[in-house]
Amino acid sequence: MRRLVFMSAMALFFITGCAQKDVTKAEIPSVVLNAFEAEFDNPENLEWEKKGKDFEVEFEIAEVEHKALLDSAGKLLKSKKDITQAELPEAVVSILEAEFSDKKYDDFELMNINGEKYYQVEIDEMLKDKNLVFTASGERTSDIPVWD
Repeated sequence: MRRLVFMSAMALFFITGCAQKDVTKAEIPSVVLNAFEAEFDNPENLEWEKKGKDFEVEFEIAEVEHKALLDSAGKLLKSKKDITQAELPEAVVSILEAEFSDKKYDDFELMNINGEKYYQVEIDEMLKDKNLVFTASGERTSDIPVWD
């Protein structure tokens, strides 16, 4: 019985903890909304979350998934969008084919951070998938963290 009460309390804690991150459009400062709307044309299905002092938004443009992170002053810190393998730079494709020919890779994303382009790729592993970030020239970088 004690175990059931404990597990129920933990579940309630996690559910309310996760729900508190979501924010409504009314809770977003107008400077953030204005900056977002100036940067992205016709976004649909917006879902906002508060990440510390910043605001993260998931959305779609022309049925392509996007994500953006803006600070409380409205500055775009980074963004990403889903892309196809055909949209990867040849240098990234070459590295994937050379180093991961025995693995499946998918979930390609283009990240824009401080005016630089990075490519995030998911490598399917036996127990847990691994995400890697590449520069446009095909170099793996650990300087740019994976963005889920």
